[in-house]
Amino acid sequence: MFRKKESQINLLELIPHRRCEFDVDEEQIVTVRMPRFQKKWMLQNLVPRWKSPTINTKLDRIGSFVWLRCDGAQTVHEIAEQMREEFGEDIEPVYDRLKLFLQQLGRREYIQLRHPDGTPFNQ
Repeated sequence: MFRKKESQINLLELIPHRRCEFDVDEEQIVTVRMPRFQKKWMLQNLVPRWKSPTINTKLDRIGSFVWLRCDGAQTVHEIAEQMREEFGEDIEPVYDRLKLFLQQLGRREYIQLRHPDGTPFNQ
């Protein structure tokens, strides 16, 4: 009833927070590890013994760069500016690319976007 309209929310002011574990290799490439199931009994009974209890997603160089900055301290705008410094013209249009990537991470529940006051942003 009193929610802000989508058009009033500025994505650049939001702060992405990681929600799952990850590994970083020597080339700074990130592999995100998300549990297949949240409940322990589901892991024990539904995941076959030969399968991993986690779903592993390997990110590319740009995705890894963004993931490492989703630390809960930097806004989307700050991350975009760092991307411009690191990748130059190759990353343009940076805001469109970053928005799409963060939406994908949010849909998979790998990250959560929050307002500067710490309240979650519900898409």
